[in-house]
Amino acid sequence: MKKKIILDMILNIAATSLPIALIQLIIYPAIAERLGNAEYGLMITMVSLFNLAGLPYGNVLNNIRLLQNNEYKENDVEGDFNVLLIVGLIMNSVIMIVGTIYYEEKFSYVSILFSIIVSALNLIREYLIVAFRISLNYKSILLNNAFLVIGYLVGFFIFNLIGYWQLIYLCGYLASLIYIIKNSYLIKEKYVVTYLFKNTAYKSAVLFFSTFLKSFVTYADKLVIYPLLGPVAVSVYYSSTILGKIISMGITPISSVFLSYLPNIKEINLKNFLKILSFTCVVGIAGYFVCIAVSKPLLLILYPDWAVESLELVNITTATAIIGAVCSVINPIILRFNNVSWQMTLSVTEITAYVIFTLLFYNLYGLKGFCVGILITNILKLFLMAAVYTSNLK
Repeated sequence: MKKKIILDMILNIAATSLPIALIQLIIYPAIAERLGNAEYGLMITMVSLFNLAGLPYGNVLNNIRLLQNNEYKENDVEGDFNVLLIVGLIMNSVIMIVGTIYYEEKFSYVSILFSIIVSALNLIREYLIVAFRISLNYKSILLNNAFLVIGYLVGFFIFNLIGYWQLIYLCGYLASLIYIIKNSYLIKEKYVVTYLFKNTAYKSAVLFFSTFLKSFVTYADKLVIYPLLGPVAVSVYYSSTILGKIISMGITPISSVFLSYLPNIKEINLKNFLKILSFTCVVGIAGYFVCIAVSKPLLLILYPDWAVESLELVNITTATAIIGAVCSVINPIILRFNNVSWQMTLSVTEITAYVIFTLLFYNLYGLKGFCVGILITNILKLFLMAAVYTSNLK
C-alpha cells in the first residue's frame, strides 16, 4: 500500500510538473517578449480570472465526487453531479462576461467568447478527471497531462501565427478533455436529480464557497494589483512568483494523492500527522533555498526587461508559495476527518486576514508590502489549519 501511494505521488508530481514547467519556463517568457510588459500583465490578469471562475467549482465537484462516490455506488444511484456541473457552467459564464469587460475596459465579442469557452473547458476537465482519481489511476492522469502539453504546444504555434494567446489554453484544455472523455464515463452519466442530491448539493455549496474564497486569495493578487498599480506591476509581481510555483510542483500534487486514498483510511493520529507536516516542511525549506540560489540567473534569462524589479520580491513570494503548498497537503486531511463547516470558517478567516494585511502593508510599502501581507496571511492559515485538525484528535 505504501509503495503504491509513493508511486502515485511520483506519477502525480510528474503529471503536474509537465504543463506547469512548459507554461512557466517556455511559453510565458515567449509571450512576454512578444506582448511587452503591459499587455503581458493584462494576459496574466485574465488567466487569473479564468482560474478563479472555473477551477474552484470544478475542484469542488471533483473532491465531493471522490468522497461521496462510495455512497452512490452502495445505493446503486446515478445522477446529481452532471446537474451540478451545468449549474457551475452557467455561473462561470456570468463571471467571465462581467470580468472580461471590466479588465479589458471594452466590450469585445471575441474576447468574451474566448473567456467563456476557455474557463468552461477548464471547469469541465477539472471535474471529469476525478474518474482517474476514483480508480487510483495516476498513469492516466500523467497521460492526460501529456495531451494537455501537446495541446499547449499546438496552441502556442497558432498564437505565433495569429496573435490570440487564449488559443494556447483553448487547445490545451480541449486536448486534455478529449482524452478524459474517451477514457472515462462520468460525462455519460444521467442528467437527473436523485434522493441523494440534497446532501450532495449542501456539501458542494459549503465546500464551493470555502474553495472560492481560498481561490480568491490565490488569484486575487493579480486581480487586485491590476486596478491598483496597473498591468506592468502585475508582470513584475507574477515573474517574481515563478520560482515558488516551480517548487510547489513537488509538494501540491501530494495533496491530490492523499485525498484519493483518504476515503479508505479510518484515522490519522497526531504522530502521523506531524510526520506528514514535517516532511512537507523539510521539502519546502530545501526548495526555498534552491529557488533563491537560482532566482537571479533564471529571471534574467526569462524576463530580462523587468527581472531586477522582480528580484526584489522573490524572497517573499517564494516563501508564500511554499507555505501555501504545505497548506494544500494538510487541507485534504481536514476535509476528510473534520466537519465540512470548518472549511468555511478557515476560508472566511483567511480572506479577512488577507484583506487586512495586504491593504495595511500596501499602504505602507507599496507592492512589496502587498506581498508581505500575503505571506503573513499564509503563515496564519498554516497555524490555524494545524490547530483545527489537532483539536479534533482524542
